[in-house]
Amino acid sequence: MANTIKGILFDVGGVLVALDGVPSLAGWLGIEPHHETLHARWMAAPSVVAHETGRIGPEQFAAGVVADLELPVTADVFLQDFCSWPKRALPGALELLEEIPRTYRVAALSNTSAVHWDRIKATGVVTRFEQVYLSHQIGYLKPAKEAFLVALRGMALSPSEVLFLDDGQGNVDAASALGLQAHLAKGPQQARAVLAHYGMMTSS
Repeated sequence: MANTIKGILFDVGGVLVALDGVPSLAGWLGIEPHHETLHARWMAAPSVVAHETGRIGPEQFAAGVVADLELPVTADVFLQDFCSWPKRALPGALELLEEIPRTYRVAALSNTSAVHWDRIKATGVVTRFEQVYLSHQIGYLKPAKEAFLVALRGMALSPSEVLFLDDGQGNVDAASALGLQAHLAKGPQQARAVLAHYGMMTSS
């Protein structure tokens, strides 16, 4: 197919890095460990939004989450568990990033906190990114259009020139509405399939 893409914008957690607070949250809340349900509840907590947009620090965030979600643990216990949620690069993630031709600009747009980003950096996936747009630094969370506009301005590309990969359908829909070539990718293999569809990969 004809390829007008000049840049690739990755979500990180769930696409390239294992990031999983589902077991902990489900256990504390006493509900089924369903990712979408828990994610919606998580993002509805004011303390989560404040922390992931850089407005409050870890300690205030932890106390806020325990109160917002009525968790049966102390703030210290929650924060210790929260810090462990980023696990490792998903199988195939590093190889995928390395195989992307250098002719494409590669960047990340992630809803994340400073604590998590430090652990994500340790996985090695960030070395391929020319730019990173992190919610706690830019002050906006996906799916807000402002988050995407910050990334587009930074990459100096029009929406139609950017391929966006995310593991959340709401974020994909928001990016599509702005004109990005947006696709759902739950892990490196699905991401690879999308990139291959656009003729970007040397192998598929």
